[in-house]
Amino acid sequence: MLLIGWPVEVRTREGLILLAAGSFLLLNVTAGPVRWILSQAGLSPLIYAPNLLMLACVAWHTAAEPHTRGFSALTLIAWLAPVHAMVIGLLFLSPVQLAMGVYVLLPFWFGLSCGPVLLRRWRNISPFIGWFWLIAAGGVLANVVVTFPWEGFGYSVGNLEVDGSRQWYAGGGNKRLAGFSRASFDAAVQIQLLALLMVLACRSFTLRVLIWGLSLAAIYPTNSKGIMLVALIMTPIVLLQHRLPQSPLRVLPALFGVLALALPLSTLLFTFDSQFNDPKLASATFSFFDRLNRMWPEAWELLHGDGNLLLGRGIGGIGTGQTYFESSRFNAGDNLFMYWMVVYGLSAIPGFALILARTLRLRPLESPEQFRVYALVMATLIYGSMTNIVENAVFALVCGMVVRYLCSRPPRRPRMEPAHVC
Repeated sequence: MLLIGWPVEVRTREGLILLAAGSFLLLNVTAGPVRWILSQAGLSPLIYAPNLLMLACVAWHTAAEPHTRGFSALTLIAWLAPVHAMVIGLLFLSPVQLAMGVYVLLPFWFGLSCGPVLLRRWRNISPFIGWFWLIAAGGVLANVVVTFPWEGFGYSVGNLEVDGSRQWYAGGGNKRLAGFSRASFDAAVQIQLLALLMVLACRSFTLRVLIWGLSLAAIYPTNSKGIMLVALIMTPIVLLQHRLPQSPLRVLPALFGVLALALPLSTLLFTFDSQFNDPKLASATFSFFDRLNRMWPEAWELLHGDGNLLLGRGIGGIGTGQTYFESSRFNAGDNLFMYWMVVYGLSAIPGFALILARTLRLRPLESPEQFRVYALVMATLIYGSMTNIVENAVFALVCGMVVRYLCSRPPRRPRMEPAHVC
């Protein structure tokens, strides 16, 4: 919908939001070479131009939305929640660490604030999805046979040393390929999410299978087990689509969400053992048991010992912000709910329960928009059970967008529209 009849100010603001989202995604799927080229030219600060544009969009849209749609309880909560987390953060963290936390979460705030615009203007976005997917997937597949010059380089921003393109290895010494992206897990996320959106828009079953198969082939060299799990679970859903019954589909997000929430909570009650005689099985499950036995228990200790169990330790109190300013206490969280529990404390659990209950409202077979959101919610909850997705740039935007959708008014039941792009 082009919204031609809307006021010029609204169309300008929404156009800026689309520009911010597009430039942000383009930079992320080409982050490796772009950061390398700009660094060679001494222009590294330009890397953050899309982030500044997103910040401007969040500020403008958040301030303007109550005037166009009315002030609601949801608006008040959306304003007070980050303010609360920043105030709590000032009690336990340095101001610069807090600022780093706000910066890292900027894509999430953008998705939370501007997500409705992105969904409403989907026809403007969908033509670019295939190109972004081609860059992300093609880059990894090319990386199988070509070593790119930007692999492993870094650069400085002020006093901070930043990875421009991460080079690292899986067990057995296999290099995790990132293609044109900044890191292998970034490439895997981009390929998976873009493939979901592309395949859902395809009429042809053969084309769906082809795109999905190429995506799996591109994800494999990244060695991202969490994304491979997402792909395997989502395969029958995205390939069969309307051949599946809706009732079982509707309960899946809540089930996966409850499991993801139960995993870190279980470490408060149990100690887990991971003794496998088979070396391959032990290697494949090592990261999972490392979370159960070390990371999540240490995250609870971080919250209890260096924060407030009920109110949290604020934005920046876990994850990337610690890397630079609190390295001795660093904890990645590696679980969507564990991350927010350290930020907001146990008081966040009712909010989690509400969001998971809201997933039951989704009726994926009733409209293309609901199917898109449903698929993104599923990917968020599956991958979020094992990964800190709100600090992954692209997934953070998606996470904010689906949270906003789930917390908004129940969607009307529109007739099916042919929103196909292939």
